[in-house]
Amino acid sequence: RDVRVRVPHAVRRSEKAILKCFYDIEDDSLYSVKWYKGRREFYRYTPKETPPMKVFHFPGVKVRRVSSNESQVVLDAVTMATSGKYSCEVSADAPSFHTLIAAAELEVIETPHNAPFITGIRPRYRVGDILRGNCTSRHSRPAANLTWTVNNEEVNPALVRHHKILRDARNDMETAVVGIHFVVTDQHFDNGKLKLRCSAQLHDVYWKTTEKIILETDLFPKHGNGANGNHVNPDDFYDQYALHEDHLHNKKNSYLTQLQGEEDDGTEGGLGDGGAAWRGAGSSSSRLSPSSSQS
Repeated sequence: RDVRVRVPHAVRRSEKAILKCFYDIEDDSLYSVKWYKGRREFYRYTPKETPPMKVFHFPGVKVRRVSSNESQVVLDAVTMATSGKYSCEVSADAPSFHTLIAAAELEVIETPHNAPFITGIRPRYRVGDILRGNCTSRHSRPAANLTWTVNNEEVNPALVRHHKILRDARNDMETAVVGIHFVVTDQHFDNGKLKLRCSAQLHDVYWKTTEKIILETDLFPKHGNGANGNHVNPDDFYDQYALHEDHLHNKKNSYLTQLQGEEDDGTEGGLGDGGAAWRGAGSSSSRLSPSSSQS
């Protein structure tokens, strides 16, 4: 005899959650299947009764009757109050009345409305410069997990600083800020470019990135001829480009970078089951050495 549950580890607020109960009672007949949130029963399925389904009122738990049965319960329009521990209790009929129970946690989350954003990073650096900046993800619950990559490689944790989570007392939304700090070397530049990316993730439900392309200062000659035969100063070239960028991007970006935020197409994490996500994450090693950091 055995019973197992599959409960989504995280679900977006206002979406549905599908709770599944798998059981094997061998040769016994099924007497009932009961679902609990904490210690309180909110759903019961008894096949020999008419009607077989009973739903008990519970704040934050809204059962979709038409999609629920002896093997699953579907919760509609989940709220923060839906979060908690869910248990499935399976009882065999006479003569054994054997009972088995299994449980799992469900968390309802509020994802950020926008991609994370990067601040404090200059448009260009020389070898030997110290690069310092922050990545911020605003207004989620819980706070998003932020990670840095440089040229598609995860940054060594020794070069990253996790600031205190900021909480809005009005709605309990949280803002995460993670800093980065390292000495720029020639190995960081690929054809004169350094790609700095920040990713924000909440379980396997939400994932968005922001990227900046940083140029190596030495790519710009100290002296050169412009189209009119005059000398071109690298700083003047940069200022002209920045003004052009302001015009193109409604003056949201006044320096030479590329800022990209991946659009939420509703398929993050390969979701099925109405935005539910199952636990699972990976990590990669970094080629950035802590020895390159300066205090």
